[in-house]
Amino acid sequence: MFNFYVCITTIKGYETALNNILDSLPNEWKDKYILVYQKEEKERITIFEDGHIEIYTKNNLHDYGNWIGTNKLIEKGFVPKDSCFLFVHDTCNFGPKTYQLSRHISNIFMNESDYDIFWLCNNGQCNICLLKESAIKYGYNFYKDIYSITKMQTVDWEWDYNNPCCPKTFNLKHYYIPIGTEKIGKRKVYSDVERMVLYYPSIDMEKYYVDIKQESDHPKSP
Repeated sequence: MFNFYVCITTIKGYETALNNILDSLPNEWKDKYILVYQKEEKERITIFEDGHIEIYTKNNLHDYGNWIGTNKLIEKGFVPKDSCFLFVHDTCNFGPKTYQLSRHISNIFMNESDYDIFWLCNNGQCNICLLKESAIKYGYNFYKDIYSITKMQTVDWEWDYNNPCCPKTFNLKHYYIPIGTEKIGKRKVYSDVERMVLYYPSIDMEKYYVDIKQESDHPKSP
């Protein structure tokens, strides 16, 4: 039986969003989650009594910070190499069916496939995925020497298949779950900032984001 970890990338100032997703964690994951804090002055790792792990990194790579933090935990032996990792952002929220659906998909991913990455929608939107150690190590080698990117670069790397930093271009075995995301509409989730609500039927999860055409469009807060 493999270990399963939810990896949530976050940053100081996003406590409202972080608390929201932590409150939505299935009970079965209360001791199986990893927080990757980015843009920190000092790097450190803390394992708490309840079992969750926090790693603080100097890198500030938004979505891609999970690759940095999780790989360091694997290298230092804090989590087993043969684990399954779910990469999400602090601006997500899990639903009542998340545990059941994720357990089913991760069992297939880990026990019945030779894929390195399972993208949790049909186009890999928002870089939400399940990964094995092979994929995390591969991505880490691309991102480890990059210490800061803009929000626009984050979006570009998500979709630009000519960019080697786009995780969909990694020379790995990819599988895209043939289920699309659903745009629910806009909602004021954390504050007066309206965010698009994107629903992932594959794992019963909502993701909240702001459409941006230029860097100044992003509120830089939840």
